[in-house]
Amino acid sequence: MKKIEVEQMSETSANTNTKIHVLADEKLGGIKREYIEVDRKAEVGDRIILRDDDEIGTFLESNSSFVYLDLGGYRNGVACDPACCRVLEPTDIVHIDGRRYEMVEREGEVGDKVIHVYKGESNGIVRVVRKAADDGVDVDTFEDEGELYSGFYHGYYCVLVPLDKEKTFENKHNVYKELKNLIHNELGISRQDIQKMISNAVSNEVQKMSESGKLDRVAGEKI
Repeated sequence: MKKIEVEQMSETSANTNTKIHVLADEKLGGIKREYIEVDRKAEVGDRIILRDDDEIGTFLESNSSFVYLDLGGYRNGVACDPACCRVLEPTDIVHIDGRRYEMVEREGEVGDKVIHVYKGESNGIVRVVRKAADDGVDVDTFEDEGELYSGFYHGYYCVLVPLDKEKTFENKHNVYKELKNLIHNELGISRQDIQKMISNAVSNEVQKMSESGKLDRVAGEKI
């Protein structure tokens, strides 16, 4: 029996007991997407998982004894109770280049990473917003059905919001510890040395402002 390649995130979500599966979403050009198991009656076209053997496929039909799946292009009948099926519903979380992103429906801004979700061969293309316009966003050129395009219309893309902020924080924390070790241990600069440097720098800046008359103006504005 053919198995569809699937990654399972056994963490089952931090706050719930929902089991998460990471599957390639052909509607997004094969980008990996997180799916969750839900208890409801399967409908034609749903992706389902069979509890007995973890078989995953697209639901075609069922009767009292068999469940019929589309498994990568061929039909397969599995002898099991239809009640043993669990529907896999897609979430808004995708995996791109080893990072997790949430697809958010809002207008993109310059610098945002966006994913094309319009029906076509360019579905799933990821680009960075270069310029925002009234009707869409400008991005690097991409090809769709032999034509070149350089923008996405509003409503046909989602903004990708990174979800691994905890990793970013951890990286910053590690860099801080390395820098602190360099300053104090390797360079031999103490906290008192740093405070003295700051104090001297502030004193020099205040004196310059006082001599130029700028200090009185700034103080007056603040008052």
